[in-house]
Amino acid sequence: MSSPAFPPVAIIADAHFHDLYGDYDFAGVEAGGRRMTARRLTDTVRSTRVFNESYFALRTALDEIVQRGIKQVVLLGDYSDDGQASTLRALRQLLDGYSEAHGLVFTATPGNHDIFGPAGRHHAKRLLNPDGTYTIVASDSAFIDEDADGMVVTDKMFCAGYPKGLQALPDLGFFRRASDLHWETPFGLDDAPERRLYTVRSADGTNDYLLMDASYLVEPVAGLWLLMIDANVFEPRDGDFERGSSGAFIDSTNAGWNAMLLHKRFVVEWIKDVTRRAGLEGKNLLTFSHYPMLDILDGTHDDERHVIGNTGSVKRMPLPDVAAAMMDAGLRIHFSGHLHVNDTARVERDRSWLVNVGVPSLVAFPPAFKVVAFEERTLNVETVGIDGQVIDPGLNALYRTEIGLTGKKVGKMLDAADYGAFICEHVDQLVIHRYLRREWPKDLARVLPLLTLGDLLTLSLFDQPVDIDATIILVHAERGRAETKARMNALLAGREVALESFDGITVQEFLGDWYRLRLGSEMALDRIPAARLAIYRVLIDVFAASDAMEMGGAQEQFARIVRMMGRYLSGLPSRHFKIDLVTGSIENV
Repeated sequence: MSSPAFPPVAIIADAHFHDLYGDYDFAGVEAGGRRMTARRLTDTVRSTRVFNESYFALRTALDEIVQRGIKQVVLLGDYSDDGQASTLRALRQLLDGYSEAHGLVFTATPGNHDIFGPAGRHHAKRLLNPDGTYTIVASDSAFIDEDADGMVVTDKMFCAGYPKGLQALPDLGFFRRASDLHWETPFGLDDAPERRLYTVRSADGTNDYLLMDASYLVEPVAGLWLLMIDANVFEPRDGDFERGSSGAFIDSTNAGWNAMLLHKRFVVEWIKDVTRRAGLEGKNLLTFSHYPMLDILDGTHDDERHVIGNTGSVKRMPLPDVAAAMMDAGLRIHFSGHLHVNDTARVERDRSWLVNVGVPSLVAFPPAFKVVAFEERTLNVETVGIDGQVIDPGLNALYRTEIGLTGKKVGKMLDAADYGAFICEHVDQLVIHRYLRREWPKDLARVLPLLTLGDLLTLSLFDQPVDIDATIILVHAERGRAETKARMNALLAGREVALESFDGITVQEFLGDWYRLRLGSEMALDRIPAARLAIYRVLIDVFAASDAMEMGGAQEQFARIVRMMGRYLSGLPSRHFKIDLVTGSIENV
């Protein structure tokens, strides 16, 4: 795959564009002569992404791309908030504007938020009123929210299915464009939806459908092939359902490439043919799909399952069979979104290798996109942050009105100096309002906010397993003993970190940085002070050298949590790096 110079390609994942001034048949809030249709901050602090800020974030990213002189832009799925009809119209207008003014060429693959099954599905969103209350705006009157101050029912909130949801954005590559040098699908050269159908059946064999697959291969500039895989899999449910209704299908969110091997094997065979032809014709091939092909969380899923449970991340982990199938198909480099994670994963087998580059979201930590460029025998991958984006004063004022009414605790989000600080604080609020309340086991969630890292150091010294519910009482009692104090000081001897420093960090604060490292890898280091990071590294070393894992109880739980942080810190380069196109080796730039 060595190549002459090619123009760079920008890759944007999970933009989740919401039209902040959109037409949803809702009056909205007057702001600078326009009507703002804003989602609630109360909902934002419970969501893995921010909502309203997407309106500005996508523009900020595109402006940076224009400034760099880049023309080719890949949208790596979840380009829309939830595929709503009005949102897609506004997104098309925005992208068309950049194409006309700056010559940008957009090439996309669909995500689970952009489209649903053959007939689509209904959505409802809470939009703010001027006084801080909210109206529920829905595409179906069946949605009920007794706390809403009003309701609007409009088909503008409906998310379409295949192919209608793709036809709403006709210039994103899903259908052949006049400028494309080459364009094909797994089914041939015909771009008509009815020529791109495959059969999918429920597990019990009672329900089967002909559904459209939107995968395609495009050559936007001579010698560069972009393989865009539609990895959405809508598996029919067992049992009786209204034909084609949204309830008749399992959501594609957790399916990904595991389901691709089961239900879209024809795509894998096509990939094999594409990679073969790319080699024969000397094409430079880049492959994209919304879902990861490899584990991009640094091998932490077993620990996560043991500590937290069968989380969404655990459910979405690609099985080893996926990597084996992709290497057998000759695939080497794949870009994914979906998890809102900035990370790099690599596997090898015999002489084969596969690299999966996880592209972060514009609306989650860290807010960034990737730029890739072919060099003589390497692919240069750069992560470009948009932290400096300005906070919109009108939106901030509306948030303050809402929070003044509801009393919701949102930390320092409203005082953030810029978008990067806003997103960073959002992680801390997710720990409080989502992760500990909805995902972590209740016994752990009760204890974590009441402990410090000094308490965890003490726990590592226990020679008997401690029950989670008894951790606080036993640890605090143990810390009062002179012998324990001496052992802790000995534990820290020569490490240049005092015990008081550990007591200055609560475990809840630690979890904020734990999630930042999980999501951002080395990008998170920009937001973690060096002194605090040094404390974390000591904690990691202490638990690694202890018997906590074998002992069980609370010690094992915290040892796993700390070990996960260690793995987040020690992953492959993910900010600015090069991939050797022959060996697959990865080096920092």
